[in-house]
Amino acid sequence: MPQCQFKPQRARLTGGKPWGTELLLWGFLVFGSALRMMAQGALYPILSNGPATNRINLVLLAEGYTSVQRATFLADATNVVNNLLARPPFQTYRSYFNASAIFIASSQSGSDHPSQSYFRDTYFNSTYDSYGINQLVTIPPNDRDADYTHGQGRVEALLGALAPQYDMAILVVNDLLFGGSGGGLTITSKSSASSQIVAHESGHSFAGLGDEYGDPFPAFSGPEEYNTTRETSRGSIKWRAWISPETPIPTPPTSPYAAVVGLFEGAHYQPTNWFRPKLDCMMRTVGRPFCEVCSEALVKAIYRRVRLVDGFIPAGSQLVAAGTQPLHFEVSLVEPAGQTLAVRWLVNQAVQEGADGVSLMLSPLALGNGVFQVRCEICDRTTLVRDDPEGLLRQVLDWQLEVRLPVVLKLEMPGRLPDGRVRIGAAAPAPQGFILQSSADLVTWEALATNITKLGSFEFIEPGTNRVPRFFRGFVPGH
Repeated sequence: MPQCQFKPQRARLTGGKPWGTELLLWGFLVFGSALRMMAQGALYPILSNGPATNRINLVLLAEGYTSVQRATFLADATNVVNNLLARPPFQTYRSYFNASAIFIASSQSGSDHPSQSYFRDTYFNSTYDSYGINQLVTIPPNDRDADYTHGQGRVEALLGALAPQYDMAILVVNDLLFGGSGGGLTITSKSSASSQIVAHESGHSFAGLGDEYGDPFPAFSGPEEYNTTRETSRGSIKWRAWISPETPIPTPPTSPYAAVVGLFEGAHYQPTNWFRPKLDCMMRTVGRPFCEVCSEALVKAIYRRVRLVDGFIPAGSQLVAAGTQPLHFEVSLVEPAGQTLAVRWLVNQAVQEGADGVSLMLSPLALGNGVFQVRCEICDRTTLVRDDPEGLLRQVLDWQLEVRLPVVLKLEMPGRLPDGRVRIGAAAPAPQGFILQSSADLVTWEALATNITKLGSFEFIEPGTNRVPRFFRGFVPGH
């Protein structure tokens, strides 16, 4: 599974107004022996929906909780998870997530508030008032302590030892004042409003979304993100699939267009010449939902980490059937909430009618000897995604099946119908065909029919009457 990447982000946090929680956080691969000495840390499950190898693994760490506050932390961590996964589009894909909590005790509860001359002895040395912003909560290295091993290094050591398959890490600070920050590590206080920080930061760290603020910040630079662009040509806009032909480009920031996807000026910390998809969105304003374009990016980010199928049978892709026992194919799906994944089964590119569930039964006798490709196609047809050139919402499983049934052709005793015509029945797993012949002298043979058995049986009825006594035989070419 992909690991979190630490990258520089700009810090901006103002309560009640558009904000961002990015912070200059740099990852250093410093794992000294001191960082490995955290045996008191323990991992607790919060949410388990499937194997870690095919789920998005959230890990929450305790900061500023004393040894007697473990239950409080686990309750707070559970609330953070539930708040995030109750928000669209995560709500639909809750079953795609696992969550666990790492409890590590601090000597004192809370966090530092230097502007109030209030300091606490905590495991990760968190502090408010970072970089002159009261509600910006960080851990070292920061403007108050440059030593990586006092904060970020401890986070990395705990994650590496207890949850190496994590995809998103969240540090929960035991303080009721609204605050937090982001980057590779999301930091949030236990304030109920701080759930907005977790949601906003998931857009950055999880889906690569950019801030949609138009406030100028000359030092900020970087390429376009999924939800920001400088493109003004309708046909070249990344999210053009969401823009109605009636929506003007650029789109006026007025009430008639408040609910539509368009091209609104002001994004990427630039008031002009940079554009965003929606007038307002979680990536621009606290309390707003993710817009359609950002939701699409989040769903696609989920499918970059989680495949539609947890498991399947048969486990091998090369199969041989030497008997008549039916063959069972089945897939175990990761189902979104409130919607069913589309499933289609094919044999040699022919769709198997009526087989649109998670399993398929095939009869070797009905198939006959030969080599067959069995395919299962699974697709999430959610309306949350309109553009999926990578095919992230689709998965294909292939098996190659060789049927090797013993070829034994059996002829029934010939009989006459009431009108005098000869009837002969035959049975054989011979999809390549068999030949039915007749002879009056056992020397010269005349072909009557060359046929492929259907479901292993065939019936030949002579087109006319022939009263001459004859012998009959059948054989499969090459056998």
